[in-house]
Amino acid sequence: MAETKKVDLWHGIPRESIPWYPTVDEKKCIGCGLCFVTCGRNVYEIIDKKAKVVHPFNCLVGCSTCATVCPVGAISFPDKDMIQKIEREYAILKVVSTEKTKKGAKLALEKARENANKLLSQATHFADYTVAGDIIEKNILQKIEELSQKLNFDVVNVTIETPLFKFNEKVPSLMKFRVVSRSYEDISHAIDELDELFKDNGIVVIEKVKS
Repeated sequence: MAETKKVDLWHGIPRESIPWYPTVDEKKCIGCGLCFVTCGRNVYEIIDKKAKVVHPFNCLVGCSTCATVCPVGAISFPDKDMIQKIEREYAILKVVSTEKTKKGAKLALEKARENANKLLSQATHFADYTVAGDIIEKNILQKIEELSQKLNFDVVNVTIETPLFKFNEKVPSLMKFRVVSRSYEDISHAIDELDELFKDNGIVVIEKVKS
């Protein structure tokens, strides 16, 4: 089966139906290569020290940058009225209206995604705590668990060190743990309430690292 050739379109119009591409006057061309380097659509090649239009329909319809920058005026284009005639003939503004809506929706989605990523990068998703105090006596673990159910976070990697009595005075217990979001949301509010819980129960926050 013969391979179907892909048809390049310009707003729904077959590109090869639009005779917009540069023409090079070889007598004027000095082979400087400025058009070749400037064009980002591979319209030109330099052959025998002259600029040659080898892929005319790669040219962007309406673009004439290469003619503008040519130092000797060796490049010319058709009259732009030709493009406007084709636009009217193909009722292109109807097509463009649909494309405009699609592009607007795409840009809005990209903007929303950018804002969401920005918010995620600024949010706090976990915090590592090291605290000291009467952890066992004041049921701190249970109170943290109750708070976690209320504010939708988890507590992991919990370790508690409880020293023995010494000289009839009890040395505070040391607890380390990590607070993590259950749904990758910002947990700053949970951290604020944890800090308040520790303050109300006389628990000292030795270290808190948020990320």
